[in-house]
Amino acid sequence: MRGAGFLLLVVFAVAVAGGAVAAAADLDGGDGGGGVAAEWRFPSSRMRDAYVALQTWRREAIFSDPGNLTADWVGPDVCNYTGVFCAPLPWDRREVAVAGVDLNHGDIAGYLPPELGLLADLALLHLNSNRFCGVLPATLRRLRLLHELDLSNNRFVGRFPEVVLDMPALRFLDLRFNDFEGGVPRQLFDRPLDAIFLNHNRFRFDLPDNFGNSPVSVIVLAHNSFGGCLPASLGNMSGTLNEILLINTGLSSCLPPEVGMLREVTVFDVSFNRLAGPLPSAVAGMRKVEQLDVAHNLLTGAIPQAHRNSLCCCGVERDWEVVGVWGFGGFGNI
Repeated sequence: MRGAGFLLLVVFAVAVAGGAVAAAADLDGGDGGGGVAAEWRFPSSRMRDAYVALQTWRREAIFSDPGNLTADWVGPDVCNYTGVFCAPLPWDRREVAVAGVDLNHGDIAGYLPPELGLLADLALLHLNSNRFCGVLPATLRRLRLLHELDLSNNRFVGRFPEVVLDMPALRFLDLRFNDFEGGVPRQLFDRPLDAIFLNHNRFRFDLPDNFGNSPVSVIVLAHNSFGGCLPASLGNMSGTLNEILLINTGLSSCLPPEVGMLREVTVFDVSFNRLAGPLPSAVAGMRKVEQLDVAHNLLTGAIPQAHRNSLCCCGVERDWEVVGVWGFGGFGNI
């Protein structure tokens, strides 16, 4: 598909600034790979590698494509493929590369083959709402320019895909609504991510003490299984955090007073957990909060006057999930 558009160019440039250019040294795009016809000529080796990667995906790893999104993935001009976006290289605008793949809402069934590591210039990979399954191939660590990875609403399985920790340019990570399980590595919260969505999986872990190292503006971990408490390091996120949703995660103990340091937060939802003890008066420091939900816990104490209006809003549908009724529900002593 020609013309990646201004936004893709910006993301591509930002990704380049954040990561080094990768080579596909151990993924052979050599003669015969991906069904390359001898008479075809490609403008560069990177475009030939892109052809091999996409053809291998279509022919060997896609089992069902009811919307025929990949039906036109034929021939050497990959920039004309549906869902494939090309853009000039920021460091050499005379050369074009595959900068994005967007197959969102395609209902495509299949898996991600190792050959996708040949797409070394990829800045965006959006596969939301398909039926991709299996585990993420280790070769994806070669996507060192990848800025956005959206694998939400699929059927991926296994432990947290640690390959994403090797993507230096990654800023947006969306793994929600899959079947990932087990622990989440503490290193995730040391990565320079702006958004993390892990909700509706089967992760089981304690929030680590470096949780507050994350510079995210949005983090959604709802509907997983945590143990322990909300780390005091949460206060370190005061300059960046806008929205945090930890609904139904098994959080226990008390709310740390450091929540009052979250001066930029507009949405704070820890409902349907096992939090107990007094509601810290420090929540009055959350001066920008619009929706504050601690319902269905065991908290006690008075509601700060400044936040009483923010506790009465009805449900709001957001682009990552439907949030229910906001407020202090079911507390006779508040």
